[in-house]
Amino acid sequence: MSQIVRTLLATILFTCFAAAASADETVDVARAWGLIGTWAADCSAPAVKGRGAIISYEVTPAGRLIYRRDHDPSDVNAVTKARIDPDQTLVLLIMLPKAKQTRENGITRTSDGGIRSLFNRGEDNSYTIRDGRFVANGNPTPVLGKCG
Repeated sequence: MSQIVRTLLATILFTCFAAAASADETVDVARAWGLIGTWAADCSAPAVKGRGAIISYEVTPAGRLIYRRDHDPSDVNAVTKARIDPDQTLVLLIMLPKAKQTRENGITRTSDGGIRSLFNRGEDNSYTIRDGRFVANGNPTPVLGKCG
């Protein structure tokens, strides 16, 4: 086997293992922070497609972290990275295929065990949430409690 073929095979194997390790790390970070599960402002309210009132962070059978809104099977987004900042903000990098964009979402834990978004920004540094408030109307982001 030539050196080029061996190098190519080694590169492919390394890439596969690195991708798997990255996915495992993302799940591990989210799990350690306590994010895995379904969250809503009112867990008894029915899901309304497109409203985003119920969100779930789930681990797929393949071991990947996904973000789903309103129990909608067509609104599934890959969480490709997760980190915990020194102030304990969980920062997620989420790929949104429907919107054809990647967004970074910062989440904080509230004193009562809920969560709320502190920021949501695109790759172009455009914010939909900044300092815990929706940019469009200035309203604070809701506190979500864990369902079930």
